[in-house]
Amino acid sequence: MNSHQNIDTYNDKLEKIIYHSDSYNFSEVTVITEKNQTVIRDILSMYKPYQFITYSLKEFNKFTPTQICELILYMVDKLDITFTTIEENLYFDKNNFLTIYPTVFEILRNKL
Repeated sequence: MNSHQNIDTYNDKLEKIIYHSDSYNFSEVTVITEKNQTVIRDILSMYKPYQFITYSLKEFNKFTPTQICELILYMVDKLDITFTTIEENLYFDKNNFLTIYPTVFEILRNKL
């Protein structure tokens, strides 16, 4: 999540993510506000979560579309993490990881 946005917007997005994660009965939710892709990868490798939930692909506004896809692909293929967005209603796992690039690029192209 983008910690530099308006506090009300940030809290609203965080509340939606927590509500979404509650439906999966996760025991613990860790919020990552880091914007450095290498650090995000390191954090995920260390915590080894089952699922990564973000409010929107727009939260990665400092990344290029290719960097976003590479990060998602790393999560899904290398770490076996399910990637989910709330706003775009995306869900990527090992069963559909080949659709990451075309799907993400299509969504980002339509938002320009």
